[in-house]
Amino acid sequence: MFAPAVALTVLLVLESLPSAVVQLARARPGLTRLDELTRLGVLQGRHLWVLTVLGSLHLFGTVAVVAGLRKPPLGVAGAAVEALVFAWVLAMQLRSGDRGRALGAYILFLTMALSVLGMDMLR
Repeated sequence: MFAPAVALTVLLVLESLPSAVVQLARARPGLTRLDELTRLGVLQGRHLWVLTVLGSLHLFGTVAVVAGLRKPPLGVAGAAVEALVFAWVLAMQLRSGDRGRALGAYILFLTMALSVLGMDMLR
């Protein structure tokens, strides 16, 4: 049961850690992608606080899911945070009218976070 937990955790970290770095550093590619997904206007300087919040949540979630390999309750907390972030982005996409393939990436990310959550709950 430990090997699947490691595999799922690595997959989740590969998505959330770069997001944390890009959002906290306010790198242009991260701003562009987040603006495309959420249409918050971060490229125009609106709602910049969202970058700090999302970056911090991703960073916490990443650290917690890695620590969850040793202490599963930490993994549960981290995966729950990641799942909430991914669900929020999906909700923003739906609110903006995205449908079909446009939702695919964040549905996959949400599924990964929920898989880590379930795996850590079982351990």
